[in-house]
Amino acid sequence: GAAGQDRFLALHEELGGEFLEARAWLVEQGNYRLNEAGLTCGAELLARYQQLKRDRGLIDYTDVEWRAWLLLNQSDYAEYMQYKLDARYRHILLDEFQDTNPLQWQVMSAWLAASTEAGSQPTLFLVGDPKQSIYRFRRAEPRLFTRAAGRLERAFGARRLEQNVTRRNVPALVSVVNRVFTGA
Repeated sequence: GAAGQDRFLALHEELGGEFLEARAWLVEQGNYRLNEAGLTCGAELLARYQQLKRDRGLIDYTDVEWRAWLLLNQSDYAEYMQYKLDARYRHILLDEFQDTNPLQWQVMSAWLAASTEAGSQPTLFLVGDPKQSIYRFRRAEPRLFTRAAGRLERAFGARRLEQNVTRRNVPALVSVVNRVFTGA
């Protein structure tokens, strides 16, 4: 009857809502299990990869970065290495800086800090264009360019020289790229 119809619709809405919640919960559980399995496999893959490198006496690019950071920050030789770098390099040019990752910048920052303390601060040139960053897969962080430039301006009295002209591309292409990056 009419009274039962209202009750039926209310129950239908309530049960439908519970069904949708249960379905969403099952999807979340499936995603959790998939991620758990993926992370387990990934951790095992990394462990075996590291073991393979140890067994063969090899290192990869990430190992080079990490070992440089350890050497300049947490080893018994950190001060000596920084001194050797200070004594050898007075002018440093970091080209394609937009493809620098945070660990690489930490290595450079440790060196700069030690140079400042020792009174042998090198001249540093950063060259790059954040719009041309292509190494995200290697953890490159194009926003680091702006932060590093700001730090160098504050700590070292650096000057920022911007060049907004290119001869690599036709003006129409440059215009399209600039519109894409406006406000980014």
